[in-house]
Amino acid sequence: MHRSFSALLAFLGLSVQAQLPPYVAAGFPAGGSGYSFFTTTDFGGNIAQSNAVILDGEGHVAYRRTAPSVTNFRVWPDGRMSYAAAGRNILLDSTFAVIDTVVCVNGIDTDLHDIRLLPNGHYLLLGTEERTMDLSAYHYFQPNNAPGSPTATVKCGVVQELDANKALVWEWHLADHFDFLETDTTLLGNPGQVDWSHCNAVEQDTDGNVLLSCRHFNEVVKIDRNADTVIWRLGGVSNDFTFTNDGGFVGQHDIRRIANGHITLFDNGLSGVHPCRGVEYALDEVNRTAEAVWSRSFDNLSYSRAMGSVQRLSDGSTLIGWGALSPANSLFDVYAPDSTLVREVRFTDTLVTYRAFHFDALPFQLHRPEITCMGQDTTYLLTADAGWSSYVWSTGATGPTTTVAAYDTVYVEVSPGPGSGWVRSEPFVPADHCGAAGIAAEALDPARLWPNPARDHVDIILGETTRTDLDLLDAYGRLLWSTVLQGDRITVPLSAYPPGMYLVRMQGRVLRLVKE
Repeated sequence: MHRSFSALLAFLGLSVQAQLPPYVAAGFPAGGSGYSFFTTTDFGGNIAQSNAVILDGEGHVAYRRTAPSVTNFRVWPDGRMSYAAAGRNILLDSTFAVIDTVVCVNGIDTDLHDIRLLPNGHYLLLGTEERTMDLSAYHYFQPNNAPGSPTATVKCGVVQELDANKALVWEWHLADHFDFLETDTTLLGNPGQVDWSHCNAVEQDTDGNVLLSCRHFNEVVKIDRNADTVIWRLGGVSNDFTFTNDGGFVGQHDIRRIANGHITLFDNGLSGVHPCRGVEYALDEVNRTAEAVWSRSFDNLSYSRAMGSVQRLSDGSTLIGWGALSPANSLFDVYAPDSTLVREVRFTDTLVTYRAFHFDALPFQLHRPEITCMGQDTTYLLTADAGWSSYVWSTGATGPTTTVAAYDTVYVEVSPGPGSGWVRSEPFVPADHCGAAGIAAEALDPARLWPNPARDHVDIILGETTRTDLDLLDAYGRLLWSTVLQGDRITVPLSAYPPGMYLVRMQGRVLRLVKE
């Protein structure tokens, strides 16, 4: 499949606030619509690389917000957005201002793996409780199958439903319904501290009952919302279903009921057993059969150590967030119904995301700053529209204006309000938008890269015969190739370099080059 690298703009860097690391967005068409929501996570604990991000339909950053350990960023049909951070589910309005937080009540610790904003205004939450258990009879703890502690602290899953005023209306405790050995015993390590069920997704089913993903059980549970009993178990040691055409799933995330009545989930896989994948099951809940009717793995080797998501989109394609993919690297991919790769987003330094989402439209107007320009003697003066509390340009300028050359690719980020993150303009190239507003673009900067984007080679064309040093750099500014140009043009071979963003430096300026 031919991949068009439509966005790798984060290398520009800002001088006064943390910047999103370099990323590649492939397959996003010019004029594309919709918005992708995701978070970035660095397992090394670098807070500056923990961001909530929105990409537009062309793969360009439209919004970003740096927050410690932020996950699960998305928009809801009522216009509110949410993400999880600092032990709370945090709600935002359409200006990205924090308007509320939602946590578990009744002494239950909030589990930030999931929250659902229900159509009736209620909240469906995950929580945890710690129970003291005698595990001395269970000789499964590693290494060497040691017994558990007689006073082990066991973290157990809880589901709560709160009303619009955040009063408790329903609560369900996993430990009241399951035996300890429902857990995957290969995960047992510390005999005194046990993360028993590790619930990571909750879903209100179409019949009003509740679906719950218990990762450490390798199991999805359906709970009777009225009787508080278990209706069925899919997967795990107490599986009620026959998998008719595959071997089931392991370490799963993101169980969802989709419009056709099937369920989707992210199967994290297991190294040496089977690769991670997004999978869709048709469940016969009467005869208890589960048929995998669609699945897509990243490749035949990679599994996902943690996290991950699956979303069926309105056009029938499927978005898979790969979580902590290993050994490969991809944040999320979108696949057509025939499993053909359509779009991809990945970070060059292997940042991962907990979940990724695509929305065809937002339930509110996303107001991005607009840029106008005026030609000066040898440069362009760019101005962002008024009314924002802060401005930061990709040039490093911090006011409402900046000065650039004709072929620079520029954006401005503005803050809707204190602590509300940064809304970014669309990429702006003065020569493409306002060459007639001042002096001609050719007179302003006669240098050309052609073709751009390029494949096997690029021609560097100057408007005059000259002698100048010419350097080819990668997106991080590392020197790849250098020569002295004598004349008015030169052809630079590119076949040795992978697709992505490059920089051409000469005559005291830098031009942007994309290799497909």
